[in-house]
Amino acid sequence: MNLPAVSEAALHRAVAEYLDVVIRPPMAWTTIAHGGGGRVRGAQLKAMGLKKGWPDILILAPGPNVLGIELKAKGGSQTPEQREIEAAFYGCKAWYVLCRSVEEVARAVHFVTKREAA
Repeated sequence: MNLPAVSEAALHRAVAEYLDVVIRPPMAWTTIAHGGGGRVRGAQLKAMGLKKGWPDILILAPGPNVLGIELKAKGGSQTPEQREIEAAFYGCKAWYVLCRSVEEVARAVHFVTKREAA
């Protein structure tokens, strides 16, 4: 059975619902909304320092651990700027994952939280 493709926006909303349930203090998370709002909003965000390529979601966990999650719909790929930020995360010994489902996000969150508990 072929399931309909899930849009990146729908995936993002589902991941947000999941993270609201599982992320508890002292952990914290946020999303970074790069798109939408038109040219004027884009210019405002750029003037305020928003940089291209940052992951869609940032999670802070004890350790210190930082996890960047880039969400992509099936078939979506990273931009060159996203690959540069991924390399910066690794260079700073932070975690970065590309996820295409809530299940992949759950595995990444579990890995980071279990790593801290060890």
